[in-house]
Amino acid sequence: MKYMFIGALAGTTLTSVTSCTDLDEKLYDKLNDTNIDLTNKNDLSLILGASVAQYRYLVEDWFGMFHLLEESTDQYVVPKRIAVGWGDAYVNLHKHNWGTDVGQFQNPWDIAYRGIAYANMVLDNTKEEDAEAQCQARFFRAMFYYHLLDMFGDAPLQTTQNVPDGYLPEQVGVEKLFDFCVTEFQYVKENIGDANTFGWANKYAAEMALAKLYLNKNVYLGTTGSDGYEAALAEVEDIIKSGKYSLAANYKDNFKENINDCSEVIFAIPGDRTHTAQFGLQSYCFPQTGMEAYGSTAPGYNGSNAIPQWIRTYDADDQRLNDTWAYGEQHYAVKNADGTYTPNAGDPIPFSDDDWSGTGYLNYSINVHSVDAPGAFQQEGARLHKYEIVAGNNKGTTPDDFPIFRYADALMIKAECLLRLGRDKDTAAELVTEVRKRSFPNAVAKATRTVAQLEGPSVYAYGHEEYNGTPDADGNVKCTDWSGFKSTNEGGSDIELGGLLDDLGWEFCAELHRRQDLRRFKLKDGRNVWNGKSWFCKDATSDTTYDVFAIPSSAMKTNSKLKQNPGYPEK
Repeated sequence: MKYMFIGALAGTTLTSVTSCTDLDEKLYDKLNDTNIDLTNKNDLSLILGASVAQYRYLVEDWFGMFHLLEESTDQYVVPKRIAVGWGDAYVNLHKHNWGTDVGQFQNPWDIAYRGIAYANMVLDNTKEEDAEAQCQARFFRAMFYYHLLDMFGDAPLQTTQNVPDGYLPEQVGVEKLFDFCVTEFQYVKENIGDANTFGWANKYAAEMALAKLYLNKNVYLGTTGSDGYEAALAEVEDIIKSGKYSLAANYKDNFKENINDCSEVIFAIPGDRTHTAQFGLQSYCFPQTGMEAYGSTAPGYNGSNAIPQWIRTYDADDQRLNDTWAYGEQHYAVKNADGTYTPNAGDPIPFSDDDWSGTGYLNYSINVHSVDAPGAFQQEGARLHKYEIVAGNNKGTTPDDFPIFRYADALMIKAECLLRLGRDKDTAAELVTEVRKRSFPNAVAKATRTVAQLEGPSVYAYGHEEYNGTPDADGNVKCTDWSGFKSTNEGGSDIELGGLLDDLGWEFCAELHRRQDLRRFKLKDGRNVWNGKSWFCKDATSDTTYDVFAIPSSAMKTNSKLKQNPGYPEK
């Protein structure tokens, strides 16, 4: 048998797990096949650290999972930005008409299998008595497979790197992949313990992963039963009863640069300003001048924005609107006497390009012309500032910790399961209300949700909505020209549990939730919201091809045993 090493470790930031309370990181830039001692616990801990690092890259990298999962939903879009750029595959992600040769597919696929290979190496070379390393490796490996299942459906399953020459991993079917993830998370749950070490798994992280799998079981396996909801409910009940977690006092506490002491965070990806500065979200969202509203000199490339219809769903008194999105006139950050900055507290920021407001100041309009015809003007669209933009330097969002599982999600999963199972519905409404309360400090009554509201329609004004404008003599459309409006009116009254879908969207916007929710929630005609509703420039369909992403064309070329997902070309 040959020991097969997949991928290179060069340049990877690694975390030693020799002592799980020591999360100091060191950059190992020359770790490779020739100098790894697989009998050495320290080297094995470095390899485990490599797997953990790949998980961060999977979520946060440019063309990583965050962008793939968010840019294809009804909340967030990267349009062709007039006089700036973008467009390309971003437009296809929005319209749900992508092909197989898409960088946003290739990167997560490659990163996930690198992380799996590193985890396999640890498991191939540790013994049962190395319980901590075994559990952590199995947890992260299962997380990679969970995301592959979620994104691509049927994916190759490989559980060892000790394979013969010429070995090619094979797809095993979604049911076997699902069962594998469940088995692995259950093992971790039963063997890892409940100690909290930031950035590492514990029993409750495994239970959250199980709950997410069970909640979406019918989506993944094409079933219709209620057993997944029963199982998901049992997992989150244990988390809630443990008393180890609680809702943070403020919604934004979950999205600060450092959330290692946040009472709500069950599992997160650590970041720091030196070795793990990875999450460059601000580059997608803001023009360079716009960074001055936060006292940051980080690069801004003026790309993404909120879908206008989504912004209109928020109640004006819901603090999550302003906690998540920047819109309207922008002002310089003010540096305080203690060296901190107060965002958007100074004079207006001059910005003359596409000056739709006629003020000469940077002013993000909620409305957007289109995704590509003509596209979005430079000041169009609310900008995502949910994650802390670090002031006083050029770091932006890159050093932020990223929450994967929050206690609020455990509460909302319990509420959804109770509603879907048809029992204790008042408890479900109370749980949703509990989550909402902190975001309505000035309108407490509005925090209350009733069963009728949760089971009622969505307030999202679904439908195709775009403005083409009238080209001038040079073939250009002006930012103030809103003629040529095209729209369809589908509304949200035909969405089952539409009110709950709204609440999930407001609470977990831009947290890798929305695509799962849109696939799980159904219309009365049986289609899921993902396919059955139009938003912005994406049209409704009955075609289920785009329920899962295409297996990347490069993977198809290098592994002759792979079969492409239905509806996509094989080559």
